[in-house]
Amino acid sequence: METRRRYAVRMIPPPSPSWQPSRIDVGRRRALVGLSAVVVAAMGPFDSRRLLRAGPFDSRRALSASAERALAQNPRRCVLTPEAGEGPFYLDPKLIRGDITSGQPGAPLQLAMQVVRAGDCATLANARVDVWHADAVGLYSGYERQSGVGGVSPAAAVGKQYLRGTQFTDAQGNVQFRTIFPSWYGGRTPHVHFKVFLGGNEVVASQIFFPDEITKEVFAQWQPYRDHTSKRRTFNDNDPIRQGIYSTVARQRGAYAATAVLVVASR
Repeated sequence: METRRRYAVRMIPPPSPSWQPSRIDVGRRRALVGLSAVVVAAMGPFDSRRLLRAGPFDSRRALSASAERALAQNPRRCVLTPEAGEGPFYLDPKLIRGDITSGQPGAPLQLAMQVVRAGDCATLANARVDVWHADAVGLYSGYERQSGVGGVSPAAAVGKQYLRGTQFTDAQGNVQFRTIFPSWYGGRTPHVHFKVFLGGNEVVASQIFFPDEITKEVFAQWQPYRDHTSKRRTFNDNDPIRQGIYSTVARQRGAYAATAVLVVASR
């Protein structure tokens, strides 16, 4: 298996963030209703119009009734992505890179995100997007005190920077990361953390979740997830963190692909 080199890149200030007129047909945003403005479609060129043709993820299987009502939105508006906080495992390694895998084993995942403005859905160019998540045994790079899926040593994660990275959005507000599917760990369902910065100011820190049926498939077919599946007790419907956004995942040849729309305020 090919191992890609890791490059530490000094954080160079990008051009100032700028809003672009929306290319999203807001009259067809039914795919976003009840999902806090996150939708997913098959990968390829990241095109909002393709996202809108995707059916909505069944939030009833993932959210309580009260949470579903709280996230419901007007189909002609883009509603703010809910704040979930950064959690206990954030660090900023200042790595500007699209491939954050760093040779970690697991099911390949291509994650595409688009940053848009609340209300009119205008896209945001030159926004900074940080992502980080657990590896295939539930461990975060850089931290010693963590349990992962249980029965695994965190020693190999200490001092490392895998499954973390930063990119800046293009003219259409898009970024893409090449990574692996995150594992569950004690008390948490699989998820990806992200932050969005505008002009150096953090505007949201939240999480992206995956459908339980996709997670079940990954954990049944891929190693090392399969060795620990029987220990999993936390799923989307009983995860303690309700704030976040849901995605639908498309299957590709020997890989998975997810896309998400991150809705932020224009501050």
